[in-house]
Amino acid sequence: MSEGSPAAWLALAFRSPLSHAQKLERAQGAAPRDEEFDPALLAREEEDWRALEALGIALLTIADERYPERLRAGPAPLLLFLAGRASLLEERGALVVAGVRGAAGEALVETLDGGGRAVAVLSKGLLSARSLLRALHEPIADGSLALVSAEPPRAAWGPSRDARRARIVAALSG
Repeated sequence: MSEGSPAAWLALAFRSPLSHAQKLERAQGAAPRDEEFDPALLAREEEDWRALEALGIALLTIADERYPERLRAGPAPLLLFLAGRASLLEERGALVVAGVRGAAGEALVETLDGGGRAVAVLSKGLLSARSLLRALHEPIADGSLALVSAEPPRAAWGPSRDARRARIVAALSG
């Protein structure tokens, strides 16, 4: 991960009053520093980061060299939370689906059962998807599946989150 504590990145992305464009500009200038944020706020963000880390979730920031180049062109999310191999986000030929339910879930299962690789982009936070992480542990661990979210760690699904997810799916599919 790029410089700056995970808690400071979470605070910048999800708690800062700056616009998205201002956050991106701020992140590209220098990594956020803990001193920029209220200590109580940082403590909550640190707690979320520790919970993510315990689940094996990686944090990719817009300043991170592993951040997918295909996402940088559009209205890029400041952060991506990732369960699985980061290189899957750049692999041509990997199936990219929006979520894991319905037709997307069927395509995902078919791809994985056929020995393929896939990326599932979620429209909720990965701490809200613990049962999904457990259910998909094997394909995540063997490197054939990556679960990705740009949502706050504890965020539940909501219709407004689907539009952000759709932009990520389109960028990674292109």
